Amino acid sequence: MKGTCSISIPSNYLVLMTALGSRVRGLKSKLLSKEKLKALIMSESLDDLMTLLRDSSYKAAVEKFGKEISSSEFIREVKTLVIKDIAEVASAYPLTVGSILTTYLLKFEIENIKTIAKGLYEGKDRREIEKLVNIHVAEILGRRHVIAYLLGARDLEDLGTKLKELAHPAYEVFEHIIKLSKLRPELTLCAIDTLLDRVYLTKTYEMSRGICERDLSLVHVIRAMINYYNFNILLRGKLWNLPLEFANEFVIKMGTLGTMFTRYYGETITRILDDFATDPLISSLLSITKVTELDQAVHYLGLAYFRAFREITTSILSRYGEFSPGSALAICHLRDLESELIITLVNAFIEGVPKDVVRRYLLAVI
Repeated sequence: MKGTCSISIPSNYLVLMTALGSRVRGLKSKLLSKEKLKALIMSESLDDLMTLLRDSSYKAAVEKFGKEISSSEFIREVKTLVIKDIAEVASAYPLTVGSILTTYLLKFEIENIKTIAKGLYEGKDRREIEKLVNIHVAEILGRRHVIAYLLGARDLEDLGTKLKELAHPAYEVFEHIIKLSKLRPELTLCAIDTLLDRVYLTKTYEMSRGICERDLSLVHVIRAMINYYNFNILLRGKLWNLPLEFANEFVIKMGTLGTMFTRYYGETITRILDDFATDPLISSLLSITKVTELDQAVHYLGLAYFRAFREITTSILSRYGEFSPGSALAICHLRDLESELIITLVNAFIEGVPKDVVRRYLLAVI
């Protein structure tokens, strides 16, 4: 199969992956337009927001709720919807693209591990944590036993032990997080949320190299995904004032930033942004806000990533067509990034964040 998928001439994708195009088009049609996103952000109330979402591809998730909306339940329903969408695209071409997208679904198992870890840190009992995990991804991956075993952890160190016993790809990263937690306890939750993403990104990258070694569409997409992660590690590491040896344990050695991380870790935020000003992510960041401080860069980086990746996905589809492996991965990842934006918006209304603050922050992605 490696020889089949290594062809990178766009015109050949139509012949090689005919079934994939319709799935990619179908998922693309579910993405919200800029006008729809703006209307959602400009909602006057949570009821108005949910009404608009019922008239979108998030209808199946939203219809499960009445007047009362739990943040954790909303997250679970929206993520289940996204997982199903990705699994459907994966099923179109199981031996190549399907393998990559199934590996990408490890992202949601990692999210479950984050949920368990944060629950343990916050002193929640097993029943409370179990309500928060997404069982659907475990069923799709045939790994429900993994989550069941990890739910039995007594504390963070025991969770790390159980990950190691399972030879889970997250166990080495988690060991470093435990070390960081002991050094800087106040960073524990942020570290869990941020640093575990290295696992699914690394595995997706390795899978793409193994199955589609010379596929330029995949290289394009995965480089953008890893680039964001590395910038996130760089900026947060500097903001948290972590020693270089700690931050360097988490970076993925790919791309200019990944391979020159040590050098850039010692640079000022101004120098970093100047050197990468033409990078789509940093260009998007600079168009959203005039960054002068590290905390500003960290605060807006996620929004900049959504905006930049939406443009990157458009470019991938235009350059390689809807039948390419890169287009499939890009559209799936964009769907998940969009769901994160919707979750952020709904949570803001649930928590009573002033509408002007929500609009000022989120309209930057339009």
